[in-house]
Amino acid sequence: MKTFLLLGAALIFAGCKPNGSGAFEGARAFAETEALVQISPRDAGTGGGRIAAIHLETRLKALGYKTVVDTFSEETPAGKMFFNNVLGSLPGNTDRLIVLASHFDTKSGISEDFQGANDSGSSSGILLELARVLSERAPSETEFLVAFFDGEECRAKYGPTDGLHGSRWLAQQILTGGGAEVVEAVILLDMVGDKDLNIMIPRNSSQKLVKELFFAAHEVGVRPTFSLGPGSMLDDHVPFLLAGMPAIDVIDFEYGSAPGLNDYWHTEEDTMDKLSAESMQTVGDVILRMVENLQ
Repeated sequence: MKTFLLLGAALIFAGCKPNGSGAFEGARAFAETEALVQISPRDAGTGGGRIAAIHLETRLKALGYKTVVDTFSEETPAGKMFFNNVLGSLPGNTDRLIVLASHFDTKSGISEDFQGANDSGSSSGILLELARVLSERAPSETEFLVAFFDGEECRAKYGPTDGLHGSRWLAQQILTGGGAEVVEAVILLDMVGDKDLNIMIPRNSSQKLVKELFFAAHEVGVRPTFSLGPGSMLDDHVPFLLAGMPAIDVIDFEYGSAPGLNDYWHTEEDTMDKLSAESMQTVGDVILRMVENLQ
């Protein structure tokens, strides 16, 4: 498969798949989020960030994925920094590829014990649970790449050397490796565990994937929870769009003390008590159905 060629010899076979239900379980996603949030903060370029990367790779290995921690360096407003993308590959019967992604780093400078439970814990927890289900259902027609991005958060202001480091790095790897044409979808999750779930898809997402997401939400019976947002958003899906790959950002950017507010975001209030397994179940069920429909 082309993904294996892109990642090279650093991929390590992880062993047998565990037994399980083959259905997405929100409670498992919540538990995965709790485990990751124990590693807080997880700022890029710090010891906490490196420990979090090792934790995520360990979990993917346990689920039977071929894994690599892809370490690279880039310039930032604070000078050159090292970043650690965590990648897990699950082979399919064709060269077609679906990328499922989340960032795992936390915003720097919030507090010494900043949890980042929703941003970036919830998306990472759901992604690990999706990885479990897909592994138990393997093999499928489509190859899957599960990607946890480091360095999504900017240190000062988003720009060519600040923020979106991990997603830019992977998108460029796929593009230069000649794999962009086999990418069916890049599905990014971000801030998706809020008890008051209200997913609003940014308009700079692939129209085809937006339709697929809404259709999947309708099939699952949760269509009112998913809508089209009022504008575009700069997030980890953008580097893939710029590289010519279809990508969608699944995000709930209303995360606050009242409807329509976002006053928990990037504050000490972003804690586990604001999240729910039910919300994670909703998102996981829809993404899983969307993936099934895309195969």
